[in-house]
Amino acid sequence: MSFLKKVISRVRGGALRDIWRESRWIYRHTRAYRSAVLAYILLGLLSTGLGIASALVSKELVNSIVLLGADNYGGRRIAVVGISVVLLGGLGIALNAYVSRFSAKTNLRVSNELRAEVFHTFLRTDWESLQQYHSGDLLSRINTDVTNVAGSVLGWLPTLVVKLTQFAASLTLILCYDPTMAVFALITAPVSLLVARPFVSKMRRFSKEMRDVNSEMMAFHEEALQNAQSIKAFNLVDAFCGRLDRVQTRYYDTAMRYNRFSVFNSSILSVTGLVVSYLCLGWGAFRLWAGKIDFGTMVLFIQLAGYLTSALSALIHLVPSAIEATVSARRIMTIFDLPQETQEDLAAVEALRKTDFSLRLKDLSYSYQSRHLVLDDLTLTISPKEMIAVVGPSGSGKTTLFRILLALLRPTGGTAELVSGELRVPLSPATRSLFSYVPQDNVIFSGTVADTLRLVRPEATDDELYAALRVACAEDFVRALPQGLYSELRERGGSLSVGQNQRLAIARAVLADAPILLLDEVTSALDMETEQKVLQNIASLQDKTCILSTHRPSVLSLCDRIYRIRDTHLEELPQQ
Repeated sequence: MSFLKKVISRVRGGALRDIWRESRWIYRHTRAYRSAVLAYILLGLLSTGLGIASALVSKELVNSIVLLGADNYGGRRIAVVGISVVLLGGLGIALNAYVSRFSAKTNLRVSNELRAEVFHTFLRTDWESLQQYHSGDLLSRINTDVTNVAGSVLGWLPTLVVKLTQFAASLTLILCYDPTMAVFALITAPVSLLVARPFVSKMRRFSKEMRDVNSEMMAFHEEALQNAQSIKAFNLVDAFCGRLDRVQTRYYDTAMRYNRFSVFNSSILSVTGLVVSYLCLGWGAFRLWAGKIDFGTMVLFIQLAGYLTSALSALIHLVPSAIEATVSARRIMTIFDLPQETQEDLAAVEALRKTDFSLRLKDLSYSYQSRHLVLDDLTLTISPKEMIAVVGPSGSGKTTLFRILLALLRPTGGTAELVSGELRVPLSPATRSLFSYVPQDNVIFSGTVADTLRLVRPEATDDELYAALRVACAEDFVRALPQGLYSELRERGGSLSVGQNQRLAIARAVLADAPILLLDEVTSALDMETEQKVLQNIASLQDKTCILSTHRPSVLSLCDRIYRIRDTHLEELPQQ
């Protein structure tokens, strides 16, 4: 009765409902492989049949050897049965090799496709919602968690069907020869079920703890490697080594608790299996001594008892792998449940691209996750081909404003839209293609110079690349590189100076040929002469609207209008 109450309590608490929901999610994302799962089940059943047949033939081989002296045809019988044993063994080896190859191929296909789906979901997820997760944690989900879920495709149902069949076939044969032996062989079942009863809930908790601490460790490594230069420059090597020790200690403690729990349960199952084997061996020896069975039947009993024990053990061990997969599925589902960006108004965006449109903000406000206001009551209209400067101290909201223009953030009040005559298009992920953005950190990807530029226009010719570099005052240093445009860049532009990376980022934005350029403190690493030249080149571009944020007064003389963000509000400043 207490067990029934506990089950009811767990159902009401939602644990079983969560497992069921996660299992259904895994099925929906892998049902395209139903034919592969069916094929794998059939292969497993064939392998089980070969195992049973091999046990029966082994029985005949033993009896043939024992009866060699009493049977004139004993030699011929041994040869036939021996050849059968060899053939069955060879078939088993070949089948196992094929199953291994088939399994690897299917798992890789499922992993790649599910990982691609998760990756696409990450990139299409609302940017602000995704910021609550560390990039290292996301890496853990897209790698380890996807691998766990993909492995369950050929782990759950096929193993369940094959091992149940192996168990039933072995038990049926034993019952045919000796029902008492079947009772001995089944002793392991209730013991295994008693062990599994507390195992499920604890295993789910341990699995979640292991996935969380693994994400923590991956996040630490990713962040440390990304900031290795700063760690060295700030003399923080010892501090970060200390942090690593603390993270590893948490990982070690969690892993050892899980290991102790697993070893305890595995030991009970192993002892149970050993006792059953000894009972079967003793009972078989007694029956042989009493003349009730022959030597071959005793060998058959021992083999079938082993099949029963291994099948039941595999079914019990299927529980932790299934729990681990559902925990991983839950971690992936958490990302899938986040708000997704939608590409709406594509036709209107393309219509805007063919016109001279304005950018209009009206009564716009924004606060991060309902905290204090960052921007409040902003009203601004930017006409086509204007160069507008936005100034203000660090943290005043300039970058936040740019993120709103790029639809990375949604205003918490007011409107932001692009206007051309009667056509009005609210800012959204679809309008992002009308903006070219150069962030403060000058994001440069690994690959050649040409690769990082062509990300925005894959069809661009070398001449077009050099034209964009010329606008950014980057042509000379790129031509001076060992392979020019095709010189390799290290991760995050590590092979170039900060100023060179800055100019490459500007060239990439110019190459994108979007109507609006957003430049966020992008000339901070340039000398005044180069800065003036770059901005003059940008101002001379045809059909370009430019919005830039800056701290440098030298930039402001090139702008048509200057705005300052102060105390969350926007105010226009007199021209300098």
